[in-house]
Amino acid sequence: MASPDCMADREAAVQKRKKDHIDICLRKNVEPRKGSTSIWSKYTLPYKALPEVDLRKIDTSCEFMGKRISFPFLISSMTGGEAHGRVINENLAKACEVEKIPFGLGSMRIINRYASAVHTFNVKELCPSVPMLANIGLVQLNYGFGPKEVNNLVDSVRADGLCIHLNHTQEACQPEGDTNFEGLIEKLRQLLPHIKVPVLVKGVGHGIDYESMVAIKASGVKYVDVSGCGGTSWAWIEGRRQPYKVEEENIGYLFRDIGVPTDVCLRESAPLTVNGDLHLIAGGGIRNGMDVAKTLMMGASYATAAMPFLAAALESSEAVRAVIQRMRQELRISMFTCGARNIEELRRMRVIELSHL
Repeated sequence: MASPDCMADREAAVQKRKKDHIDICLRKNVEPRKGSTSIWSKYTLPYKALPEVDLRKIDTSCEFMGKRISFPFLISSMTGGEAHGRVINENLAKACEVEKIPFGLGSMRIINRYASAVHTFNVKELCPSVPMLANIGLVQLNYGFGPKEVNNLVDSVRADGLCIHLNHTQEACQPEGDTNFEGLIEKLRQLLPHIKVPVLVKGVGHGIDYESMVAIKASGVKYVDVSGCGGTSWAWIEGRRQPYKVEEENIGYLFRDIGVPTDVCLRESAPLTVNGDLHLIAGGGIRNGMDVAKTLMMGASYATAAMPFLAAALESSEAVRAVIQRMRQELRISMFTCGARNIEELRRMRVIELSHL
């Protein structure tokens, strides 16, 4: 058994890594070289000169995991277990409760080893009416986590759902990363019947290819965040943590573009949703409500983002609310320009790809 001093050192190392992630996202460019605008600027909305819609009557609400939310959007996982964690998660919880949208907690692996970190995630009392999702990496099923440990994470914060993230590229670019990804789809399939809450599988900025999506759906997962290439690159975040003289010698820099772009993820996997037993969530480069509208026309049921909310979440719940309100109004006006009265009508429309004109 490790000594108390050794355990404290390990906990401090994990907290530092999480703090590094936040600081890098705030201060550095962590997007792929192509940038997120190269995705959504390729598409435009199907504009109607006569929309035959009253803007005031447009309904942006929908259901997510059995609860009514104000628009088809959730704030993606950020952090927890380090100095910023409680502040960020508390501000997100307060804002999401008022604005009626779901949000995800950051990776919670740390509390399985260091129970004292749970307070940075434990904010459910601040958001009783909206879904809050716990979070663990799929690879942890190869590092001591099973149904008991995963359910303990969910129970410890009274989560309404569980995110399981797929981050092998990030782990490979992280010197202390966990990189045994063998046999995980079968372990996921075996895990699901034992989890008490809905499960959402998500990428981490490098996308989910069609073959993997088929396997995830076959395992029984109902919600998948494609988290495509085009937004935050976690390979590049890990690269930024390492000392380097020139970017070209940094592994994270080399792999920051790797993955499937968000729009390609949606186009490839949308046919898998026709029976209504799979809900795609569009993450990766979502920066405004018009982006949200475009993804819904491409087969997504919901959209998600974290980066636009990070600085606001460090500031206050009011700052987070302002970003949510802006994005919801941008979605509403996007619907107005297309003549969509509600989200179902919007989803039946098709975005226009400019390169095809």
